[in-house]
Amino acid sequence: MTELDLFYRCVPDIAEITVDLRKKTPEQQERFKSECLEYAAGLGRFAHDFICKVLIVIDKYLKGNEDTETVKIDDIKIYPCFAAHPPKPGKVERKEWLYAESGLAEADIVLDSSNHLIDGYIWYLLAKSYGLTHVPVRYGRRQIITAAHRTGGKLYRWELPGILVGRVHPGEKVKVQTCRGIRTVRVAGVEEYAGEPEPFRMVIRKYQRAAGTGHQEDIKAGQGGNGL
Repeated sequence: MTELDLFYRCVPDIAEITVDLRKKTPEQQERFKSECLEYAAGLGRFAHDFICKVLIVIDKYLKGNEDTETVKIDDIKIYPCFAAHPPKPGKVERKEWLYAESGLAEADIVLDSSNHLIDGYIWYLLAKSYGLTHVPVRYGRRQIITAAHRTGGKLYRWELPGILVGRVHPGEKVKVQTCRGIRTVRVAGVEEYAGEPEPFRMVIRKYQRAAGTGHQEDIKAGQGGNGL
């Protein structure tokens, strides 16, 4: 049996240990790790190295983003569109490699205020497939704008990148990605993401008037999320 095989078998136990350690003080966490290392010192090389690597994975979880919380995986609600549009095999394979290296330490599972999953579906699927009962999540928002290329024209939809969530309003101009390149559109409406089919193209820039001038400046947004 390889270390990777053993790690996969132990993932549920590692997750339970991590959840338990999150409830303890930093001193208690360090004491636990010291006791594990002391115990490992009396074992063979394979077991010793394996325990050391597991402790590294646990440490990554414990020192992860302070905005994350640990929730029961059964409490996460899944919009029908996620199940109806399975992720591409290539994306799943990349996440599996990350999972093999460090468990869910690199995971980014995002829930809205009602516990619906709005991002990180592949990580959720991997956690379910390995029998995890708890996963690290963070709470956030995704917003979708509707806009037309010309007044009275057909409305299309784009997603706002994180930096622009809550900062774009109807009537404002934004630059967006389209199949014909970058275009400027005027926003007709802004709504919270509610499980619509993906992927969306992205808004990449918001225009606003500079204070005290008649000129426009812009706020650039990184291209990411679920855009094409």
